[in-house]
Amino acid sequence: MTRLPRIAMLVLGLALAGSALAQSQGNTPPPPEGNAAGQPPQRGGRMPDPQQQLERMSKQLQLTSDQQAKLAPILQQRAQQMQALRGDNSLSPADRRAKMMALMQQSQSQIDAILTPAQRDQMKAMREKAQERMEERRSQRAPSSTGGG
Repeated sequence: MTRLPRIAMLVLGLALAGSALAQSQGNTPPPPEGNAAGQPPQRGGRMPDPQQQLERMSKQLQLTSDQQAKLAPILQQRAQQMQALRGDNSLSPADRRAKMMALMQQSQSQIDAILTPAQRDQMKAMREKAQERMEERRSQRAPSSTGGG
């Protein structure tokens, strides 16, 4: 009898993984007319590699070489920690998401400390635009349950 719950959990886990994979592969909206760095959009909500991030930030925020040197290890460390969190199967999805959000906030505070006030304002605007695009993509993927009025 103890095998039945194990098999049921295995089947449930495979079904959830399969449905998540199917959702991530299907019904993806066309990418926007290119992004600010001219890079292809990232799949699965993953961030570009630290070097790509630094190049994009350097171009958009006109970072000095000193700022670039200070930001590179922050971005690299964040990427490593995010990768470790993604691979940590001991965490529930909610815990993993919470830890990722905390990590993003922590690294963003470190980044903001390096930027000038004008660059911080520009970075904030960039984050807000990215958030809007992300919410728009989510709403396009989610089944529409509201009417027109």
